[in-house]
Amino acid sequence: MAAADTAFTYKIGGDGILMGLVYAAGILLALLAGTDFIGRIPTFVLGGLLIFVGLDFLYEWLWKARRELPTADYLIIVLILAVIAVADILEGVAFGFAVATVLFVINYSKLSVIKNETNGRDHASNVDRDLQTRERLNQAGERILILALQGFIFFGTADRLMARIRDRIQAADALKLDFLVLDFHHLGQLDSSAVKTFSKLSQLSDKHGFHIIITAVDNAIAERFEAVGFMTEKSSGHRHLRFEQLDDGVAWCEEQLLFELALGDLGIDSNLVSMLASMTESEEYARALAPYFKDERHYADAYLFHQNEAGDSLYLIGSGSAAVVIEINGTQRILRHYKAGAVLGEMALYTGEPRSASVIIEEDAVLYKLTAAQHAAVQSEHPLASGRMHAYIVRLLSERLSRANRELKRYL
Repeated sequence: MAAADTAFTYKIGGDGILMGLVYAAGILLALLAGTDFIGRIPTFVLGGLLIFVGLDFLYEWLWKARRELPTADYLIIVLILAVIAVADILEGVAFGFAVATVLFVINYSKLSVIKNETNGRDHASNVDRDLQTRERLNQAGERILILALQGFIFFGTADRLMARIRDRIQAADALKLDFLVLDFHHLGQLDSSAVKTFSKLSQLSDKHGFHIIITAVDNAIAERFEAVGFMTEKSSGHRHLRFEQLDDGVAWCEEQLLFELALGDLGIDSNLVSMLASMTESEEYARALAPYFKDERHYADAYLFHQNEAGDSLYLIGSGSAAVVIEINGTQRILRHYKAGAVLGEMALYTGEPRSASVIIEEDAVLYKLTAAQHAAVQSEHPLASGRMHAYIVRLLSERLSRANRELKRYL
């Protein structure tokens, strides 16, 4: 009856404070006048009001809504009306809520929980090495499958995730899967059935021999994984590891590939002539270029240069490592890591622009420095050798740009 009163009041334009006061006064008068006064009101008047309100509801929700609502939603309204006619209004509302919940689960399960899919060839870590090593990693990059997850994982979407992983394992035209990286950065939550699905994924990794790397997962979800034994290290050697950032997880996978390919940091020859020979593909050119470089030793936690300083040199990393750090509003963020064999600071030397970021030494390092003056001298005195070095740097920049373009296409 309260719903009928509200609907009727709204119909006659009584949606303000005044109508509320009038309605309250009417109830008060009815209470004061007693039941005899109410009994004098003709029954057909009250019945007519109820019929008017009911017909108005039917017109709004059955007739007008047929063109305004999706077919599934409109059918739910019809079913609710049928249940109300047979049972009662509460049963009808409960039935509609149950049907709407079932439809939501069905529709949501059709959405992909995978926000983006890529591999180690297109999405490299933020660790820079020499070009030859990077090219070898690109060749083996399809052995790393990277899935960025999104939304909410429950029994419906979890099955689709497992199906995609199985498809990748069984793909005849792809390299063997050795590393599965699951990024939880955009994931909202997962239910108990999804946690059990990850237990099945653990069994799948043991059967097919691949590591599972979880990144950007919050502590609550990680604890649920540990409760079902998902994050424990496997005796078979196929580990389930957790990293704070996606780049950290991918970097670990790359280190394992380098170890397998015998291309780890111990395999980098820190001798300047050897490094230049690898860049120019000529020992003669390397020996011509070497005298223009100055070797320097730097220690951990020291700055090599700071953001906004003049860009007057490039560096070759002979040993150790360095990190590119950008400073924004007084806070520092590491953008990239540079390992032995990498070229560092070349853009500022070529463009003449100030340094766009700072570089800090992470591990004690031996660097080979080429200043702007020496750069000009080597171009004048040894143009062929200098051209080979420039060609190497162009290839290096082209590889980075090509990889960025391949990854960008996956988002378009």
